[in-house]
Amino acid sequence: MLWAELREEEFDDAVKKTGGVCIIPVGCYEMHGQHLPVRTDVYEAEALCFAAAEIEPICVFPAFEFGDSSPLVRWNGAVRMEPKMMLRILENYCTEIARNGFNKIVLVNFHGGNVPFLNYFMSYISAKQRDFTVLSAFPAAQFKDIVAKLDKEGDDVFPELLPEDVAALRDYVENNRLGGHGDLMETSMMLAIRPDLVRMDRLGVVDGHSTKKTDRMKEAGLLNSRAMWDLDFPNTYSADDPYNASERIGRLFIRLGGEMLANACRVFKEDYAPFQETIDYKRPFYHN
Repeated sequence: MLWAELREEEFDDAVKKTGGVCIIPVGCYEMHGQHLPVRTDVYEAEALCFAAAEIEPICVFPAFEFGDSSPLVRWNGAVRMEPKMMLRILENYCTEIARNGFNKIVLVNFHGGNVPFLNYFMSYISAKQRDFTVLSAFPAAQFKDIVAKLDKEGDDVFPELLPEDVAALRDYVENNRLGGHGDLMETSMMLAIRPDLVRMDRLGVVDGHSTKKTDRMKEAGLLNSRAMWDLDFPNTYSADDPYNASERIGRLFIRLGGEMLANACRVFKEDYAPFQETIDYKRPFYHN
């Protein structure tokens, strides 16, 4: 159920069918090595939202495309928005969603750099009188959990995979491969979503390993994840080159992430009452 494809007269019924749940894919535009497009995180967030909506009745709002890519502006293609503008736009998205009847909003993020901003945004919203609730989700299946299930139930437990895919996943976990940005998961997901935009021949052009420039600062207890990540990974790529990525592995991550998100939305509907109580309690004291 895509917001953009609903006709005007269908919205009231959509609110009822979804239990008032609307989700927003959240990503950013930033370099992902030289093998993936700058819109990678948005494509992935959208794919997970679409997969979840096939399982659970939820409405998918158009993506919040330009998340926090502030450390990455040295590279072409990054789009940096002023933090205050990001805050205002996302709040405007949420108030318009709520005005149309959806009071349960989930920010479906697939960009690690967005986490601090989204946490602040949710705190900011909670300090106002709003007749809706905003939660966030980062529905990324974990390699170790996938391999653990393979070990427990056998290689046939994931029908998407061929033996070489199972070997790639085991290698990733057993040899503690570096991942997190432009890695085996993201490259495989993009091979499943937009294979025409993936350039496997460009792997190895930039180094995805840490410079370790901030190791001593971290050991000393100093924190600034965005600035430190930029120093440690100046190529904005943090992974062993994923030469063994495949469209099949990508389909698995999309399916598992979609199932995680569908379940999260189901729980949001079923356990919403305490949030409504909080909204009602705050009403006399908080303002817009």
